[in-house]
Amino acid sequence: MRENAETLFVASEDIATALDLLESIEVEVGFDSEDPESVEQAILAVEEAINTRLSRHRGDARIESAILRVKLDFRCAILDQASSDEDADGAISSVHTVH
Repeated sequence: MRENAETLFVASEDIATALDLLESIEVEVGFDSEDPESVEQAILAVEEAINTRLSRHRGDARIESAILRVKLDFRCAILDQASSDEDADGAISSVHTVH
């Protein structure tokens, strides 16, 4: 039973570390809000940054779920920014700090 408790403790530390990394991610991306390909490339760049940052913490279902949630949050933030910029005069948009 002691081994299980130690394993659980280590797993909890890994999860806490991964969640801390997710919360502290800041990514700067630029995109043309009138170009869907540019917006999608910005989203993919953010997702790649998340994948790179969390590469050592993958595998646990709770971590994977948190990663998917954060990626969705980033995607929504970028799409919201792009759609609000379409109403503005300038087409070039930049999400300076997305987290």
